[in-house]
Amino acid sequence: MLELTEEALVAASVDTVWADFTESHRLAEWIWPPRFETTALVEQRELGRWHIRSDVAELAVEATVLTVDRPKSLRLAWKWAGEEHATDVEITLAAAADGATRVIVRHTGFVSADERASHIEGWSNCLQRLIDRYGGTPGEHL
Repeated sequence: MLELTEEALVAASVDTVWADFTESHRLAEWIWPPRFETTALVEQRELGRWHIRSDVAELAVEATVLTVDRPKSLRLAWKWAGEEHATDVEITLAAAADGATRVIVRHTGFVSADERASHIEGWSNCLQRLIDRYGGTPGEHL
């Protein structure tokens, strides 16, 4: 199975970035471009829902929360609406210098190189929007 790792240094505290990934209204504000009119539903508990939807873009993720270690990590069974195959996403947050947060997204379980490539682009774009929200720098594509 193929995997990817995306990193970013975000100029906001770990608690702030954690809220951006785990509070429904905050997640909807940045995860996809504003023109997508994104809605989100996050249940911060094991087997809770982590759903994002854009009716405008006809996209939806129907992830299930596998583990929550507040405010350090969140692990999801990631599934695009209408697909049967789920992949595994682990989002890890760590305090960095000057009150910033290092965000690491590890996404595993891709069945093809094309699927992996599209997710590299997607996560890179999402993390760039998070950086744009507070400042910071993108990391490496691994």
